[in-house]
Amino acid sequence: MTDKNETKERIVEGLDKEGNTVKTLLRSPTAQDYRDSQVQYNETFRKALDSGALLRQKLTDYMEEQGLWDADKQKDNDKFIDEISAREEALKGGGIRLTEAKRIALELRDLRADFRELLSEKNALDSNSAEGQADNARFSELIRVCMLDPDTKNPRFPDQKAYDTQADEPWVVGAAGDLAGMIYGLDPNYDKNLAENKFLKEFKFVDEELRFIDNDGNFVDLEGRLVNEDGRFIAYRTEKGKKDKDPEEVYFVNREGEEVVLITDDGGEEEWVKLSLKERKPFLDDEDKPIEASSEPSEEVDASEEEASSESPPSKRKRKTTKTAN
Repeated sequence: MTDKNETKERIVEGLDKEGNTVKTLLRSPTAQDYRDSQVQYNETFRKALDSGALLRQKLTDYMEEQGLWDADKQKDNDKFIDEISAREEALKGGGIRLTEAKRIALELRDLRADFRELLSEKNALDSNSAEGQADNARFSELIRVCMLDPDTKNPRFPDQKAYDTQADEPWVVGAAGDLAGMIYGLDPNYDKNLAENKFLKEFKFVDEELRFIDNDGNFVDLEGRLVNEDGRFIAYRTEKGKKDKDPEEVYFVNREGEEVVLITDDGGEEEWVKLSLKERKPFLDDEDKPIEASSEPSEEVDASEEEASSESPPSKRKRKTTKTAN
């Protein structure tokens, strides 16, 4: 946590929902700010208890009673911790083949994601505990008083209600994250400093933004297939084009590496299809001669069909279209 006797300031920029840039002056909390935020903590804690919120120490019992957490999940929790720790040590220790180390790093990524998913429900309940609600109220108050207008140096939000009405604005969310780092000493490069990501970046499997790249610096997926910045599968017409990263040489492909193009049907629907399906070939008769598609329905109707159609309304069938995903 930031030293309560030390005040730091810095300006951050963010965008509002309309795409406008918003500048905000952030300052670290003073001792008085911490005292005021504690008042918010105490009030919210008492209200939460009065409304029936659980204490954190009772959460585990409640989750077990509701079947949200049991001995099996606790075993999974402990297993995740052991497996993550073992793989971190393997990457730090070295002495194994680079291909094996890369495999371990990718496993470590997946393990962390699965571990977070296991804990997500538990963490959600924790935030609704009496202490969790009180913690959130204290932090919201610190954000409110430490998020200033750069010109006036006054808080952007005169009260908590004003803050709550704009709390979901992208610039507010971003500024709150930066302020949390100032207050609690959080590492802004937490993900980049994880053992697996440090390894992948050191040996140039990923770039500075942790996007996978090949030996030539091209973006790729986990299986080494070329992708663009948006994650779409691509290829180059020539090796020279690939080497030079010439945008004029790029074309889209599907997962199998087949070229795909965007077509628009008569109804205005767009669809990505293989190049070979860009234009449909005519169907053939028994003598292998092209059959012209009939634009008008046949006027010859069987009498029984005519009678059936007069007794029941025709069914409407909607044609289903499918888009090819890259």
